Amino acid sequence: MQKYRGGVGLKIILIGDCITRLMSAMLAVALLLVSAGAGNAEVIYVEPGASIQAAVNNSTTGDLVIVKAGDYEENIIVNVSGITVTSEPENSDGVLIRSKDENSSVFQIKADNVTISGFNITGSGEVFSSFEAAGITNSFNSRSSGRLNGTSGMEARQAYDSGEGEIFVTRWNGAGCPSAGICLDQAKNCTVERNNILENRYGVYLQSSENITISENNFSRNGIWFDEGCSKNMVINNAINRGYIIIGAHCWDNIMFQNRLSNGGGISIACCGGGNLVSKNEVRNCSNGIDMYDTQARTVLRDNRITDCENGIYLIFVFDSRVYDNTISNSSKGIYLREDCHNNELFNNSISSSNESGILLDYSTDNRIYNNYFNNTVNVKAENSEGNTWNTTKTSGENIVGGPYLGGNFWADLNGTGFSQTAEDSDSDGICDLPYTVNGSDFDYLPLAEPPSMPSVDLTVIIGTPEANKKSDVSIELALGSLDFGALLPGQASNPQVLNIKNTGKSDVKVTAKIVNSSDSVFSEGIYLSSHFWPDFSEVISNGTGKDVEVVLNIPANYSENGMKKGSIVFRAEKV
Repeated sequence: MQKYRGGVGLKIILIGDCITRLMSAMLAVALLLVSAGAGNAEVIYVEPGASIQAAVNNSTTGDLVIVKAGDYEENIIVNVSGITVTSEPENSDGVLIRSKDENSSVFQIKADNVTISGFNITGSGEVFSSFEAAGITNSFNSRSSGRLNGTSGMEARQAYDSGEGEIFVTRWNGAGCPSAGICLDQAKNCTVERNNILENRYGVYLQSSENITISENNFSRNGIWFDEGCSKNMVINNAINRGYIIIGAHCWDNIMFQNRLSNGGGISIACCGGGNLVSKNEVRNCSNGIDMYDTQARTVLRDNRITDCENGIYLIFVFDSRVYDNTISNSSKGIYLREDCHNNELFNNSISSSNESGILLDYSTDNRIYNNYFNNTVNVKAENSEGNTWNTTKTSGENIVGGPYLGGNFWADLNGTGFSQTAEDSDSDGICDLPYTVNGSDFDYLPLAEPPSMPSVDLTVIIGTPEANKKSDVSIELALGSLDFGALLPGQASNPQVLNIKNTGKSDVKVTAKIVNSSDSVFSEGIYLSSHFWPDFSEVISNGTGKDVEVVLNIPANYSENGMKKGSIVFRAEKV
């Protein structure tokens, strides 16, 4: 072992045979530590053949352990707070750590404020055989034969069917960690990022841990598992193939955001917790896209995209949750509410091409279901589930199919003959004249109608700079060569488009504008520059500087034509 002491209290420790280092690498680390305010931090390098555990044992709070590219076989216990264990930035995929004892975790984190980053991690425990078949078959029965030991919502359903008692219990007895790639044991404020974690019994496993961030990792044939009582953790932007995200019992206020799961078990949330957020995830070809069991405090499922799953969203014994803005397609059942789900609100969801039913309710009442888009062969089955509300009060505002009022749901089918696609809307308010019968006693009293076709106008602006401006004293340049306002209706205004005008000449200039070569009056009557009608626009721009100009097109309310219109704005500059 050799130490280097440089400025600002920096020390570099080399563990292994090689003791030469590039000064540029040392400088980069020094700058990193200075910016972080680590006045007496150590940088500890681990060479191939040396021990990562030894480096951790030699570290103190604030130290950086950098593992050189190579293969390592060990199990590491991190019980020093505030350290970072990472691969070299230039070889972020070059470190493979294989578990020496498959019954132990590769990394066991028992301290706070620890970061684990940039490793390939494998070899802890037997991989769940259920995921060999779980996500890649479309047979519900074959999936139910490979259980996850009473963990996910799917298993909760199976346990309920079989009469089992307590489910979603802790998976571990608290005596150390199970076989996982990374296990966090009663840790707080730790980060697990940019690792490849594959073929472990558990990928990342949390027990009694809080404020953990798990981000930008790749998982294969394992996933993320929160044991009982884990709260305020964030799972962000991970890719999981043939795996899962499972939030255990009594877990509160966790966030699952922008993760991508395929060919596995989806996202599962266990009983007795709440306040969790599942947002902007993509789930494909999984047993369930998202399932929840027995949550009695608000959990939000929003903006998720789910396709080719047995159940898109599956709820059992769920109360007071919000399910909205999700897109679900090609599932057997789009949304499934089962066994006393009540007081939930489902709105703004798009559910299409479900094989069995767009939405299925079984012994679930007092739910509010409105402004959803259903386009399935069978849109709704409500078995022993009278008493749900299928529309909100008629309210001004754009609905899910673009109509002017919120009301009920849009009921379509794949043949174009659904109720909303064919029903009369005599006053063109976007609400069908007659209610839609959901079952024998429940009705959608304000079913949405197919919106009428609306004429639109496509607009294009070509912007040019006259040759006269291209002089040594007076010269301006435009950052864009054209502005396209897209499609607008009479009476509408475009979103502002920002155009930068740069004075490239030697003198200060005054810039004005003129509409020319217009195929229609829509531009000459509707163009505004920085809130001024174009004839009133005037800007002085100093030489060598530029100004941003907001360009807005207002379509006159009485404008009666449609089609593409073209014109130009010419900007003129004169010396001031």
